[in-house]
Amino acid sequence: MTGPGPESGSPLILSFRHLLTESVSAFLDEADMTCPQTADALSELLVTLSRYREEGALLFPTAFLGDDLGAMMELLGGHDPIPLGSGPRNRATIQRALKQCAPLGQGRWWALYLLRDSAGLTYGIFRTDPFPMAETPLERLRHAPDRGARVVGMLQLADNILELRGGGGLCRHVYLSGARIDLEPPSVVLDTLASAVTEQVLPSSREYARGFFRRVLFEVMQSSHGTLVAVLPRERAGSALFVDGILLPRPMDVVAMLDRHHATQDGSAASAVRATAQLLRGMMATDGITVLRADGCILGYNVFVRHPETLTRQPGFFGGARRRTYEVLCAALGSELAAAFIRSQDGDVACRRV
Repeated sequence: MTGPGPESGSPLILSFRHLLTESVSAFLDEADMTCPQTADALSELLVTLSRYREEGALLFPTAFLGDDLGAMMELLGGHDPIPLGSGPRNRATIQRALKQCAPLGQGRWWALYLLRDSAGLTYGIFRTDPFPMAETPLERLRHAPDRGARVVGMLQLADNILELRGGGGLCRHVYLSGARIDLEPPSVVLDTLASAVTEQVLPSSREYARGFFRRVLFEVMQSSHGTLVAVLPRERAGSALFVDGILLPRPMDVVAMLDRHHATQDGSAASAVRATAQLLRGMMATDGITVLRADGCILGYNVFVRHPETLTRQPGFFGGARRRTYEVLCAALGSELAAAFIRSQDGDVACRRV
């Protein structure tokens, strides 16, 4: 029932919550974790995570639900779980868990866990490996071959878009509050960009190079700053499109640095990987375009192009300077560029490639 009808003098109440809960319940059935109370609590978690804020700042904690803490840590590569509270399997417990844990789960250092037991839910945080070449807990869950792992993960991909994940390839992308369903999921867009940046990397290095760029790009996507990326073919060091900006005197060979770490595993090589990841994040946080190359090299940042005066007169065109720049980059695909990427300030992402 949705509430009294118009004949009673009260308006009809419409809610999507029961539809979401029904879908989550079906997901839990497939994950061998059937429980109506869990479905209701998990729905609350998804809705709250969809645009979670503390003190006005957007937070992007990763959350996991399971039945056995030791098995969960082994599957996710987690360490040092810290229990912080408990309560019944209801919305109030979920809200309290997020309030206490979400501010601690920023970046890739800590994640939130929810553990089902006979009394309800126990919650806390666990330590993860923030190294840019290490798989995230959600990536490990994506690769888990067995749906009987009885672990479910949740992560906000963009405003009002979430990934709900189980083992054995079980996955749902959840779109809430008017999120556009005609666009590709942000995770797919980032895979496209990471593939373009490593397209001309040697096959022996391509997999871990692609993982490095995907993880760094995902962290950038969670920032509040808009971003533009242009990817050049391997044979190019610049483009006639660029009229201003900072091009490095020598391309920065990220893959050679990753190869060095892969071969030696020493502290100096690991430090270089971390520093390069932070450098790339910083470049992508500046105005203008970050310029990468299809062999995994960084070429420049804070780069600008000239906008044709006719661009904004095209039928159906909308957007500001960043969107106009993206359209200029897309028009050069196949001639000057191998790929173009945009993350608008309102969170929309898109990538086109040759």
